[in-house]
Amino acid sequence: MYRQSLFTLLLIGTALDAAHGAEIVVLESTAPRYMAGQSLDAAQPLMLAAGETVTVVTEDARLVRLMGPYSGPPVGSTPDESAARRALTQLIAGDRPEVGGIGGVRGDAADDSPTDTRPGPWFLHTQRSGDQCAPQGHALELWRESAAAAATTEIRVSLGDAVAQVRWAAGEPRTAWPANLPPTDGTIYLIRADGAVRSTPVRLHLLPPALATPGLAAAAWLAARGCTDQARLALR
Repeated sequence: MYRQSLFTLLLIGTALDAAHGAEIVVLESTAPRYMAGQSLDAAQPLMLAAGETVTVVTEDARLVRLMGPYSGPPVGSTPDESAARRALTQLIAGDRPEVGGIGGVRGDAADDSPTDTRPGPWFLHTQRSGDQCAPQGHALELWRESAAAAATTEIRVSLGDAVAQVRWAAGEPRTAWPANLPPTDGTIYLIRADGAVRSTPVRLHLLPPALATPGLAAAAWLAARGCTDQARLALR
């Protein structure tokens, strides 16, 4: 339902001008032959059966949604990017979705919705529960709000045995994701700081490297996966 709402509001453009050699990236797809994150030649035809849909982003962050039956390149009039940005901004202005299906584990009451001072979208906030996103293949960094003292944080895979610890230097709000716990797309991690009674659950989504540059396309991908805090940061 959330993704349907996103694309009802956001995908107000219907096509793009395809230059020779230009690439498009698949953002969402119900067609088996096209996968999210896949790069395609913008000049080549797309083949969609009845009922299939593909949403792509262009190199200049324009969005195109095609519905089957369809056969041909995504060529046509240029969509209004400013209108798409306004629609996306309105969509992500609401409350953040919560992570579900983890047995009711929640963060400490004091840390459920702390101030978010991340300087950019590609930090995983260790005190905010819910869906969070990071670029696949990039070094993942963690963020904390209270950085005065040195600290240790435990990261555990929900419903699993894998666990790792990270250490924060005094005065540092950021630190690297533990090397001995490779981040996995769709996995729920339980993050517990020193002295915390309960963990903060975070479901991690890894976005395609082609969408790692902050902007409209990245914000759309982030919002579609519930990473609305980071989507706002990507639009700044």
